[in-house]
Amino acid sequence: MTEYVKNPYDHFKAYDIIKKLEPLLAGGGYYLRPEDGKAKARTISISKETPWVHVKHTVGFNCGLWNQIIFVGIVSTLPQDQKFVPRHCQNCWKVCVKPRSLQQLFNLLEVQKKLERPSKCGIETRESVPGLYGGYFYNKGYQAGMKCYDIVKTAMLENEQLAPLVDEVDEFGKTTRIILKRACTEYEHEIGDSSKWTVTPEQEFIEDLVESYVVDESLVTIQPEHLVWNIKRRWIEWAYQNGDPTYARYTGGKPLYPAYVTYHQPELLTPPRDEILFRKF
Repeated sequence: MTEYVKNPYDHFKAYDIIKKLEPLLAGGGYYLRPEDGKAKARTISISKETPWVHVKHTVGFNCGLWNQIIFVGIVSTLPQDQKFVPRHCQNCWKVCVKPRSLQQLFNLLEVQKKLERPSKCGIETRESVPGLYGGYFYNKGYQAGMKCYDIVKTAMLENEQLAPLVDEVDEFGKTTRIILKRACTEYEHEIGDSSKWTVTPEQEFIEDLVESYVVDESLVTIQPEHLVWNIKRRWIEWAYQNGDPTYARYTGGKPLYPAYVTYHQPELLTPPRDEILFRKF
C-alpha cells in the first residue's frame, strides 16, 4: 500500500489488465462481462478449420488461456527482453511422431486410439514445421514424457507401417521420426532454447492477473463424427496435392482429378499423332 501511495501511476499501470488485454478486446473476440467486468469470449465453437483429429484431451491443460490469451495476446506485445513462455506450458512435454505418408498417418491415428493417451494427429499446414504430417502425445512433466516416448515407440515397432520410422536416426543415433520436445514449437522460435526457459516473478504477476480477470473457458469438447469426416477428407486431398501416392489407398485407386493428356512421346500416342494434332474440322 505504501508503494501505491507514493506512486499511484506505476501501480495503476502494473494492474491495468484492460490495457494488457487490449488486443483481444479490440479484435472483438472478447468482451467485459457485465456482472463482474471479467474478459469473456463472445462465442465458443469447435474449430471446423482444424487439420487435427483429437483422440483425447489432456485434463488440466488450458491451452486457450495459456497460449492464445497470455502468449499470443499479451506476450507478443512486450519488448523482446520481457517476453516469456507461460509457466504452465513449460511443464508440457510432447512426444512427436512424423509420418512420411498418408497411410502412416492413418495407422498412427489407430495407434493413438489404441493407447488412449492425450493425443492428436493430422496434416502439418504450418509454415514453421517441416513435413506433411504429424502426431502429438501430451504429457505433464519430463519423466511422464520419457515414459510416453517409450510406450509410443514400442507401439510403432508393433505396427508394420510405422516401424520403419523408428529406424530413422541422426548421426548421434537419436530417432528423428519420433522425438520428445518441450511445449509448443512457436515458443522456441520466439523465445529461444527451451532448456534455458525460466519463470520470473514479473511473468507470474502478469499470469496471476490474467487468470484473475479472464473467464476460464477450459471446456473439454468432443469432435463430432461429421467433423472428423471433413478432416479426413482434407487429409486425403492434402496427400494428393503434395504428391503422396498412398492417397490412392483411400480413393479406391482413383485419382482425385483426371490425368493430363501428354504429347511429348508421339510414338506412344493412340490414336496416331496425326489424327490428334492435325485433325481437320
